[in-house]
Amino acid sequence: MKKFLCCFHVIKMSSKLCSFHAIVKGDCGASRGLETLFLLRDCKDDIGGHLVNCHLSAEGLTETDLILARAGLFSVTESQIEIMSICARHRHSLGKFWRPPRSCQYPDHRGKSTAVGGRHVIGLKLSKEIHSLFGENAPVGSRK
Repeated sequence: MKKFLCCFHVIKMSSKLCSFHAIVKGDCGASRGLETLFLLRDCKDDIGGHLVNCHLSAEGLTETDLILARAGLFSVTESQIEIMSICARHRHSLGKFWRPPRSCQYPDHRGKSTAVGGRHVIGLKLSKEIHSLFGENAPVGSRK
């Protein structure tokens, strides 16, 4: 059942799964009191503070771009974005409430996984390159 609210298209969550369910292999659901599916094109929250905290402020990403990049979707067309939905749980876990893993995310690093710190993070360009070369997703904002 669809419900329209203000200028955002909101779909009531009953047994619907969002477009990211199979991609990130996580259950759909509520987050922070929101129990709805959103159209991805309507994800336009201000993420400036989050980008600064993740050392990504120079990337100039929108919330939609950030969600797609963290899911490893780099070649999605505008027409695909128009029909993609996202549940509150995936929107928050891939968007402004995402937190970086504490260990290095570069796929070719071998040996014991060690904690990394500092400001050296995987940006959009490097994330795309890792995905292209290794077929693995290194989320934007992860430490390297």
